[in-house]
Amino acid sequence: MINKSLTFVFVLLMLSPLFVMTNQMALTSTQNITTERMNNIAETDLDRVDWIENVAPNQDFETWGTPYRPDNLYTTRTVEESGWYETTIINQGLQSVGMEARALDPTFFAEVRLSQTSFSSWDNPVNTTLDLEWYMDEIGNPDNVDYFRIQVRMGNPARNMYYYLGCDTGWTNGSTGYFIIDGPAGTWNHLHRNITSDYFEVFGEIPTAFYLVYIWVRSETYEYTRIFLDDFNIVNGTNVVIGGATANGDFETTSGWTLTTSTDPADISQSSLSYSGDWSMNMTAISYNDLARATAQARIGKRLTEINQGQLSFYWRIDDWVNPALNTIASVRVSAATTSYSFTMYYFLCVGGTGTLPMMIFGEDMKFQVANFNVTDTWNHFDRNIWEDFQSISSGEELWIDNIVFQVSSSTDDSRLSVLFDELNFSASIVNDMGYETQGDLGTPIEGWREPISDPEFSVTDFAYTGNRAGNITLEDVEGLNYEQPLGVIPFDSTTELILDFSMYIDTFNESSDDFIFIEIYLDDGASIAFIIANASTEVEGNISNDYLLLQDNVVTGQWLNFQIDLVHIFETVTGSLPDTTLEYVIMGAMASEDSKLVVFIDDFYIYNDPAPEITEVSHSPLEPVDGGFTLITATVVDATIETVRVNYRVDNGSWSILSMNLDSGTTFEVNMTGLVGDSIVEYSITAIDAFGKTVESLNGIEYYSFTVGSPTTTTTTGDPGALSPAILIAVAILAIGVVMLVYVFVIKKK
Repeated sequence: MINKSLTFVFVLLMLSPLFVMTNQMALTSTQNITTERMNNIAETDLDRVDWIENVAPNQDFETWGTPYRPDNLYTTRTVEESGWYETTIINQGLQSVGMEARALDPTFFAEVRLSQTSFSSWDNPVNTTLDLEWYMDEIGNPDNVDYFRIQVRMGNPARNMYYYLGCDTGWTNGSTGYFIIDGPAGTWNHLHRNITSDYFEVFGEIPTAFYLVYIWVRSETYEYTRIFLDDFNIVNGTNVVIGGATANGDFETTSGWTLTTSTDPADISQSSLSYSGDWSMNMTAISYNDLARATAQARIGKRLTEINQGQLSFYWRIDDWVNPALNTIASVRVSAATTSYSFTMYYFLCVGGTGTLPMMIFGEDMKFQVANFNVTDTWNHFDRNIWEDFQSISSGEELWIDNIVFQVSSSTDDSRLSVLFDELNFSASIVNDMGYETQGDLGTPIEGWREPISDPEFSVTDFAYTGNRAGNITLEDVEGLNYEQPLGVIPFDSTTELILDFSMYIDTFNESSDDFIFIEIYLDDGASIAFIIANASTEVEGNISNDYLLLQDNVVTGQWLNFQIDLVHIFETVTGSLPDTTLEYVIMGAMASEDSKLVVFIDDFYIYNDPAPEITEVSHSPLEPVDGGFTLITATVVDATIETVRVNYRVDNGSWSILSMNLDSGTTFEVNMTGLVGDSIVEYSITAIDAFGKTVESLNGIEYYSFTVGSPTTTTTTGDPGALSPAILIAVAILAIGVVMLVYVFVIKKK
């Protein structure tokens, strides 16, 4: 027994120099942290990252499809179109019908229509004639552009025939059903057509029904198309359907016919008079006594709360204001809703007349007069906290912002109002869910996704990764969930360090079924990229983007999983190229197939911009290492895409060297600096580099971290093998071996 014990001691003593030497191995290469490790190295520090972003589309108004159409904004505008009963240019009787239209530009045509106020179809339109008097007063471009036409709808199935008067369509006669009617301008012309015969000529059969007749005037040029019409008749055999006093065919009264509502022109266009950049947005309304109105709508789709208040800002300028009477108005409208009602927040920039705000406020609507109200010819800054404005009049724990609408309007005769807008900013969270702490009572639907939730398939729970609230998805027996929320128009390219960060707990998942969970992000160019968290079959892959990443090869249940996804470089990995587009919206989908159940918990759902790495808690131990010993350098480094952490050091002002630091746990990196030389001064700093090349160097204030190595004669020990020189330790080991052998030979063996 003693022999075996001595043999064991002998082996340990022989190996002891190896233990000593192990501590002296230096690291010289740079470590690259893989995506898999990157997703697990840190939890999100929301005080560090930028989860608030300007989510407004076309933020600086620099991008335009045409000089009249800003990108990513929904715009509407009135054009100059009018219909009236004329008392001067008439064929007979006391009045005719006048119609005119003028476009603002080729992109936005003007069109006015005359139709019967009420009409019903009738059968057997045998030998039906169309008879009328028409007068072409003016037409901009009658060659396939501007037109005056009559549309007749007949037959079974119903088909259209078109009669173009004083203009051309570019279409040929025949099966197309287009007929060209010539006639000089500036005088009355008479049209008489047997439309039953025309129908047979085009379609090869006798029509069995008559449906309707429309009269159209359209302009695509900035010139008037103006016509007059009188004595309009439709006669079926001997039966007068329209004509004379029948259905007011002579237009002697104002009944029986409906004209398109008359409007005056309003336009939206690029303006080189900008607050910054090349362009601003010019909104101009010109009234000749009818309403002129231009609107530009920005889709927002954000849920505001106490922690996500929503700051709206932009620059605006009244550039032209002619005849500033009561009904010349410029405003910004915020379409909003709480969980119980919808309303509009009106911000008035200018109101003509006495400047009194309009009374057009209904229900829960709110109105505000902005700073520099009615100030002209200078750039003004609008900067409002939407949440605070809402709370100043009403109350609630959340506020949904759907759209922001810019509007310029006028209905005052001979008036003109031009307002410029630039540098639009709506600052809010990129995604709405965030920490779930501002959600409602337990069991109520999660708010923040655009799709209305009738059943609480995605509901509030208190089983959370952090805090007191999270989201629960419970689906059962062919139930599915597919919710969407807009992200704004977030730049997405090689420079945008966007991180998708969320935590998920899969409680119940049937891997033998077709259940799945995924998140899909859609881009402005129509592409998308999906992240499959759990997938029991390959079927889900056919329901999402072809560009997807499977986050788990084997589905982990029963524990919280945190995913930090570098969207830019994952996109590059999946598609083979870096992105150059914008993020538009995100979809969350899940499915429980037949006879299956899916239970999932989600918390801390963010998309944020990650800043440069953050280095803290730099230290070395021991503080005063000995000659031939070591010191352990540690640092806390936080970044979602960290790639390299290293120590830059020099000895006695010599040349610089590098040691790579290894990830120990969480966010702690460390490296042993060994083989230290006595009486030397070592200076060092820590450098961290992320996947986007963002580099940070940590110093001790403005100086390098430093320490002094003890003298070679130092006898102080640190309790670590590295405190003794390797030569001394080896000598001690050899001496111990010798002592053991002497004892064994001269004492034990003799016995």
